[in-house]
Amino acid sequence: MNTEGRKPGRGKPGRRRHQKSRKSGGRNSGSVPDILYHASDVEAAQVAKDRGSLAFGNRKSVFMSRSEGQAWLVSHRSNMEPMVLYVDASRARQSGVKFHRNGRGLWQADHIPSKHILNLQTGFRHQLSAGGFPVFYGDNGPEVALIRVKRRFGATWEIAKGKLEDGEYPVQCAKRELQEEMGAHMNLEVESDFGFVRFGFLTPEGYPRLKTLYVYQFRTDTRIESFNPAQGESIVDVGWFTPKQVDRMVSHRSLRPLVRRLVQNLEQ
Repeated sequence: MNTEGRKPGRGKPGRRRHQKSRKSGGRNSGSVPDILYHASDVEAAQVAKDRGSLAFGNRKSVFMSRSEGQAWLVSHRSNMEPMVLYVDASRARQSGVKFHRNGRGLWQADHIPSKHILNLQTGFRHQLSAGGFPVFYGDNGPEVALIRVKRRFGATWEIAKGKLEDGEYPVQCAKRELQEEMGAHMNLEVESDFGFVRFGFLTPEGYPRLKTLYVYQFRTDTRIESFNPAQGESIVDVGWFTPKQVDRMVSHRSLRPLVRRLVQNLEQ
């Protein structure tokens, strides 16, 4: 297989609040990352796959970290062959799994169905992508270019992005994909490196993917008026928008923190 607290108040009322928080998914359940990492080993991972669920007896919770590196460190503490499981926490929550963050900053759940553990599924792959926000600074303030993509559930405004080619650096990929998908040549200068976000998705064929998306803020010296969007990639339009409009229009959950950083940068 492929791999990659807050204490309650004093006395009984505090304990009841703590129990209620866990039952409802936790005080911080709304901020559960899209991807969580569970330290495991190959043998235990196969058991979870065969059973259809990652769970432990005696009311023990499944512990997960938002840091893959931390999970790898823990997985190497045993004498078994180490493995880190990629938990698609976003889909797991949608299916009813309750998450709780403990006092050590780790996330807990009573169980995780193996169908929400990406690298336990047939056909799993890790996809590296890059993209970004081209920004033009004009007399009326900064404007950001977005692409409009036709999806099965409708058309949405998104950032231009695409997969890394062999030997390509993320920033090179981001510049290439911006110009290919928007259908216009732009001089792009990196203003801010937003790092990366991760999330899970299914291909049209139903195969699971872990996507690592590197995102950049670029400055462009020309406000392109005529775009030739890549219709073969289901891109139907390209437009310029104010930072506040971008904040409203880009709704992908994983990208929201980066959009807020973009808006903050441009407001400053």
